[in-house]
Amino acid sequence: MKYIVLLLLLVASCAQLPQKHSDKYSILQGVTNTKEVEFSVLADTENLRFELRDATGEIIQPDETKIVTRSFSKWMVHKIVFVRDAQKDYNLYVYEGDKIVDQRLIGRGQKEQTRLRLAVASCMSDHFDKDFKIWDTLAGKNPEYLLMIGDNVYADITEHSTIQAVDPEILWKRYVDTRLALPVFFQKKLIPVHATWDDHDYGINDGNSKYGYKKEAKEIFDAFFAQDMSDDDYYKGHGVGGMLSLGDFNLYFLDGRTFRSESRDGTHLGLDQTAWLISKLREESTPSFIIKGDQFFGGYHKFESFEGSHPNDFQQFVNELKKINTPFIFLSGDRHMSEIMQFPRGMFGKPSFEITSSPIHSKVYPDRLDENPWRVVSENAHQNFTIIDNLAQNDHWFLEIENFGVNGEPYFRREVAVFIKDLQNNLNEVRKRRVGKRRYKKVRVKRFKRR
Repeated sequence: MKYIVLLLLLVASCAQLPQKHSDKYSILQGVTNTKEVEFSVLADTENLRFELRDATGEIIQPDETKIVTRSFSKWMVHKIVFVRDAQKDYNLYVYEGDKIVDQRLIGRGQKEQTRLRLAVASCMSDHFDKDFKIWDTLAGKNPEYLLMIGDNVYADITEHSTIQAVDPEILWKRYVDTRLALPVFFQKKLIPVHATWDDHDYGINDGNSKYGYKKEAKEIFDAFFAQDMSDDDYYKGHGVGGMLSLGDFNLYFLDGRTFRSESRDGTHLGLDQTAWLISKLREESTPSFIIKGDQFFGGYHKFESFEGSHPNDFQQFVNELKKINTPFIFLSGDRHMSEIMQFPRGMFGKPSFEITSSPIHSKVYPDRLDENPWRVVSENAHQNFTIIDNLAQNDHWFLEIENFGVNGEPYFRREVAVFIKDLQNNLNEVRKRRVGKRRYKKVRVKRFKRR
């Protein structure tokens, strides 16, 4: 009898684990710009080849490929870059030998220069598989780009929600676990993804620059996402950060972990990364998102944030941004609740906001909502994601911000119109500078393995 009970307990325990997909490969479409599209494919074999096909049957071969491996794992990541016509629809075909083993419709990315439809998600624990339906709901909103803005992998959390010490082997394994579990990597139509990390995918809770495996963590992040090989419309920044240009909009992804000081009197982003951001914002006066894992304005609560963790550095950061004409909005995750904050015009000399989106599937705290003097609206009781529709037109940056639940329940919606003097002239100047500015290097093919 005791053996039957034990068997039942084992079955019940197994049923709680995230279901792993075995019918297809785990595919992430990354940087998707006017010339290139980049992919990251998780597989247990080297013997794969890839091609794009359009509706006429025209075949495009990869422009660059590499394979990233680890000696302790059977799982490897194929990295592929294609050069294609952004106005056409393509399918990605995956071959093993002469056999087609997977096929996906790839996302086109941004369709109009003056418009951009974004989905924003953070805090995606693979142990909350009961809420995985939210990925179908998100895909049904037809975003042009999906921003994964931190805690995309819970590397330091076991299936029993206990903290575990992380080394590069465990970190690789947990990235593999997440890629095999989350439905977003198995959908028939791929959504272009761009990411930055926060503490759990960095590898240590509340991690900072003292983390001993930060070099190895970055290598693993770069392998599993698809934003380290493309040359067009993406400028690499510091750590895992960089600037993605999408039409009339710039998206600044910041690394909020690698350079973070342990001391409250130190820097949050590091001096070099902060200088890089300010310099880039001065260069191009286009509507810009400044994106980081945890909140910028978080002095109102006891958890991590730029304002709360490094108040002196935060004040200097605000003072520098005040000198810049470029319009910007902050994007953040981490908080296991979503909200919109609006700040007084006097703070930056222009209308400014922070949008926080969290969690898409992780723990929520319905009974915990700290008072926030800047809050316009919030959602703290349900798993959720945010859709942001952007339009740059007639010296205005128009935003429609909507927050949705697992089954598409609308939790909040706000429309924002930001008047920006000379925006149209600034955009015209930026467009002229970008024309003919080709950063793309012609045909490169290499194969890379790391042990």
